[in-house]
Amino acid sequence: MREQRLEKLFAMHAENPADSFVLYAIGMEYLGVNQPDEAIRYFEMCLKEDPKNISTFYQLGLLYNSLGQEEKALGFLEQGISLLDSVKDRKTFLEFKSLMEEISF
Repeated sequence: MREQRLEKLFAMHAENPADSFVLYAIGMEYLGVNQPDEAIRYFEMCLKEDPKNISTFYQLGLLYNSLGQEEKALGFLEQGISLLDSVKDRKTFLEFKSLMEEISF
């Protein structure tokens, strides 16, 4: 099933290589099959196309933390949180803060 989704996503990516949603989705699929290096590659491509993609910063924070790279994880989380309006995006702001606290302890 995942292979079929990846095939469809790659076809969509071929049609529009700058589509940040597709890049993010490919990264998520690679996370699902435990290929963190490929996930990182596509998440970073996503940020090049959409440098304000909050979800990508969060996923990279989670991913780097799971790889034991806490400083890198915190860096991505800090970048993401800097893009948030803590009043309008209260739930997302708290999710970022919570993960940052978890990593810091």
